[in-house]
Amino acid sequence: MKQTGMVRRIDELGRIVIPKEIRKQLMMKEGESISFALEEEQIILTKYSLLNGLGHVVDSLLEGLFQKYNNTFFVCDEERILMCSSQSLSKYQRKTISSEIKLAFKEREMIKEEEMELLGEKKIITILPLRKENKVVGGLMMLSEQTPYYMVDEDLLDFTKRIIEQEIESCV
Repeated sequence: MKQTGMVRRIDELGRIVIPKEIRKQLMMKEGESISFALEEEQIILTKYSLLNGLGHVVDSLLEGLFQKYNNTFFVCDEERILMCSSQSLSKYQRKTISSEIKLAFKEREMIKEEEMELLGEKKIITILPLRKENKVVGGLMMLSEQTPYYMVDEDLLDFTKRIIEQEIESCV
């Protein structure tokens, strides 16, 4: 864990101020929600995302897609990669997505095999935006590494997208 050297006091109402430098680095804005977790003697603060609560069902779907197509599959919120098929966990998990991908989530229904930047590298990516109440909250992404999009079962991808969206609804 990276130490910042910043120390803050808890006030009489139990509040602390998150230093401006950290808020800026995490692109946190006034009014955004933060989730809390305890890990032994540490309090972990995380920018809240509707997609944070996704669990084993989505893990299993991503793993099944990887086994079938040998491509990396991700679930992202509007800021970062939250889940990915296991062979790429250390490379991609919790990494920030590019502004190009963030914009693509909002602008189009689906993106089929476009070259986009991901972690400083150009990759061939397919994106299916994930929605909650008609608002884009993230995306299901596939890197075309072994299997090109035209060989992927579109109905299977659409089914996976719908299951993830159902999981999002049940997380709230």
